Amino acid sequence: MQTSPEIGGPLTVPAGRSPEFSVDAGGPAEADDHGRAGWAWALPVGPGCAREARAVLGQALGALGAPANLIADAQLMVSELATNAYQHADGKGPYELWLYPDAGSARYRPHGRELRCAVFDGLPDVHLPGYSWTSGDFGRGLSIVRELSGGRWGVHRERSRLDGRRLGKIVWFALPSASCPGAR
Repeated sequence: MQTSPEIGGPLTVPAGRSPEFSVDAGGPAEADDHGRAGWAWALPVGPGCAREARAVLGQALGALGAPANLIADAQLMVSELATNAYQHADGKGPYELWLYPDAGSARYRPHGRELRCAVFDGLPDVHLPGYSWTSGDFGRGLSIVRELSGGRWGVHRERSRLDGRRLGKIVWFALPSASCPGAR
């Protein structure tokens, strides 16, 4: 595990889960075999997927100095995405949590760059479940993500960061740079 002077120490992860990719804020971000920078964690298959995603993301954002209100919103959004992956991907793991700088950035700069959070599942179908106010207890999660992310979210096919051979999809949302300490 690498540390970054801008992060202020090692990024620790609950349950002994080390980030697969690390960022050294003093230089170029490390990348995986496909040139993607950021962190990736395996999530459990099953109903604990959302709980683990909330815990890991909360700790990672806390280590990056994100304010409490941003962490709370991000945990709610990632909980919705992880729940959708578990419920709608028909057991098509693996499930992964990603935290990475926006695609236009070769480096992570916590002050002035957007971070994205994504949940990967092994189902490459990018069709998302429909939304309905009348569908009972289901169908509102993506509208929560849309609202809290200011409309900065999406879905697309992608390969696993932990097993680059596995095709699936990610559903992602953006964390605006204005929410990071010292952002302009």
